[in-house]
Amino acid sequence: MGTITLEIPEAQIVGWVRRLSPEAKRRLLTALLPDLERWEAAVDYGDQRAREICAHRGLDWDRLTEEEREQLVDTLLHEE
Repeated sequence: MGTITLEIPEAQIVGWVRRLSPEAKRRLLTALLPDLERWEAAVDYGDQRAREICAHRGLDWDRLTEEEREQLVDTLLHEE
């Protein structure tokens, strides 16, 4: 017997994924992105560091606009 290939439109698959429970979505992401936990840990660390740097400079990360955040990051990248 040969292999059967089923053609399913991507939009339909995306619709199915959107209907999954949060737990099932997480399992799917973990299957698709094996390093998801490491990536999430790095994002959490970066978020924590951004808040610490802001606090040190008398700023509140949560109150900054997206543009102000980008300017801060750009400033930090170019400091010596």
